[in-house]
Amino acid sequence: MRLIDLSMPIWEGAGYGEILPMPNTPVRFAEYMVYDRNGLRATRAKLDDESGSPFMTAFQGSPYRREPLAPDPLYKWRLDEIPLDHLIFRDTVVLDVPGEDYHIISAEEIETAVRNADYRDGDEVLVRTGWGSTEKAYELGGDYCIISPSWSYDACVRISEIMELKGTKILMTDCALIMTPAYQGYGWSVGRERIMPRPKPWPSIEARERLMDLGPGTFSPAPPSVGRGGYREMVAKRIAICKCLVNASLLTQNRIKMIILPMLIRRGGASPCRFIAVEDGG
Repeated sequence: MRLIDLSMPIWEGAGYGEILPMPNTPVRFAEYMVYDRNGLRATRAKLDDESGSPFMTAFQGSPYRREPLAPDPLYKWRLDEIPLDHLIFRDTVVLDVPGEDYHIISAEEIETAVRNADYRDGDEVLVRTGWGSTEKAYELGGDYCIISPSWSYDACVRISEIMELKGTKILMTDCALIMTPAYQGYGWSVGRERIMPRPKPWPSIEARERLMDLGPGTFSPAPPSVGRGGYREMVAKRIAICKCLVNASLLTQNRIKMIILPMLIRRGGASPCRFIAVEDGG
């Protein structure tokens, strides 16, 4: 048996948290009491539900947001309600797709990956580009999510259709984002319209202005020419969508078992997660 950790580390000021104004704000650690002054030591860690390699349910934003991202999701479990047998030693198929810098995965590439894989009913899915790695995250900082491969709207819809037929409950990928940087970061950190220099995310003044400018239920101000999102369509019928896994290129087998351990947050909707791949030693 061989174990491979596919989890993105969490560290102070991780750069993957600065390309969007509201989600993914940087991790912060602060020591606010010390022995020589206060007689005890106390630290504070600030994480977001998408820090590291996140496990994101349809109820992302819970317990503060009551409504799911997609209406009437198939699975109504929050983090502390998911049965362990849906998280531990899950049979998982690896789907290989292109993974060059800035690549946007197409529906045709998803179909090709499915045809070439041993995808069985009930499998969970790991879509692997081989691009994501811990070393790149350290090196690229705030550009990690921008340079990473991402998903087109059509790819999101196509994999959702296939997973529904196969009975797949959890989708994982080593892409840093699901929806494209052009869509998510439009007018902020990507494209000719981007703000330069890139402003700090929430709670900066720029981020607050961005939030006020967005209409109710609107995620991005991107025009139709930039394309659509697709994440809500994917998460509506899944237990969770999981992104920003790393080092999937170390896998040597195309069928693995996954140990998936999101933080056990009461009524939580999304959290950083540990992903351990188990390969059969035989």
